[in-house]
Amino acid sequence: MSKTISDPLAPATWPRWPVGPEGRSLMLSMARFQADILQTAFRGQIEALTFIQSRSDQHLQLWEELLASDYARDGFDLYCAFWRNAFQDYSEEAERFTRMGAELATQAAKRVSEEQEELTEKVARQMVM
Repeated sequence: MSKTISDPLAPATWPRWPVGPEGRSLMLSMARFQADILQTAFRGQIEALTFIQSRSDQHLQLWEELLASDYARDGFDLYCAFWRNAFQDYSEEAERFTRMGAELATQAAKRVSEEQEELTEKVARQMVM
């Protein structure tokens, strides 16, 4: 004979998912939100890697130009130009990241809001019937 162990506190403390279309709608909404988060993370990684590759190429170019220059004055000018361009590139990349994050957050918030309205309408229709 098998024994079952019942926990009287478990049913009261465990979260309960809505059953039926509301539950599916809630799960799909959560899955879409996670997909948005992953899309944002991957897009950010692609942007960061592209930027790092560009900056690395510019570092190599600086060293090649420094080794090819004949005078110390040319080296100093190359070095100053390199850092001026680097600061400009970093500020442009920070602006691009900020714009991209704001755009993706706006899209995710709009989608979550639309899904919340749909769910609210479904629940209201069921309560009326």
